[in-house]
Amino acid sequence: MNALGQQKQTIRNRILGVVEAASRPLTGKEVARAAGIPYKPTIDALNKLHDYGKVRRIGAKFTARWAVNRSEEVDDLLTRIMLSMSRQTGASARKK
Repeated sequence: MNALGQQKQTIRNRILGVVEAASRPLTGKEVARAAGIPYKPTIDALNKLHDYGKVRRIGAKFTARWAVNRSEEVDDLLTRIMLSMSRQTGASARKK
């Protein structure tokens, strides 16, 4: 990876850190301010993180708020619930 690629990755990591630490969805300007990065590179990084599935955009383009994409956690929780239910169902069937 060249120096420019490393710089972009560092910016994305800083942006992701701000979004992960937030207690609520943030506007692009709030993310930029908290990360200490100008607005345009912040939006570019947020859009790339969105493409990677790391963050989600809530709302329309110019009024959007950004939050961590928790779909992986939800999928994991649903998988655990379904496995638990299938074990319980299997145990009930064996008792009969």
